Amino acid sequence: MAKAHDVQYAKVADTPGLHRRPGAARTADSDSEDEEPLSQREQAKKKWVARLNWLWRKISAAFWVSLAVWTIWYTNFFRVIWESPLVNRTYFHLAMACLMFNMTMLAYLAIWCASIKGIPDPWETHNPKAIPVMAVVGVTTMFFFFFALWPVWGLLTLVIQFVFFLGFLNAGHFLPSGALGSIFMFVIFFGAFFTSEMIPHEGLAHYTPRPSAASPP
Repeated sequence: MAKAHDVQYAKVADTPGLHRRPGAARTADSDSEDEEPLSQREQAKKKWVARLNWLWRKISAAFWVSLAVWTIWYTNFFRVIWESPLVNRTYFHLAMACLMFNMTMLAYLAIWCASIKGIPDPWETHNPKAIPVMAVVGVTTMFFFFFALWPVWGLLTLVIQFVFFLGFLNAGHFLPSGALGSIFMFVIFFGAFFTSEMIPHEGLAHYTPRPSAASPP
């Protein structure tokens, strides 16, 4: 009798389905099925967000580049700074010296170090003092240009500087990467100096000098 009970208990213990619920497997399968399309939707959402961010960056860059080009045309900026007697030439020459220093440093870092010598490290790694020095010189350049061009455009000088700065930065969005893009950037920068020859007017925003300032007595 005891043996019969033992056998019966053993059969009960080995009966499948008593250790887990019958619907547990189906519930796990349904959860995995629900998570799979959710992850696909999230991936598609991330792709569209990345595309929209890319498009917004391009639109913003095109806006600032176009605004800088229009500002050059409207003010005939380079003809005015070369020819206007209102420009404070002392501050202007100091500003140009600082600007040429920064452009030389950019050429050294972007073309000589990165492209010709093939240094893969970031600028702040192999030339840690270059970025802080260029930042200080850049701010000094901005102040020198402001003092030099204040008699010509007044408060509009700040707007012109801001537009040119963002236009120069955002132009890189439309240039190839590597040494070729750096060369194109320098060509565009120095080529802008000669735009005065292609603009048919003398500038539409600057102050006109008084006769006494235009011609010495």
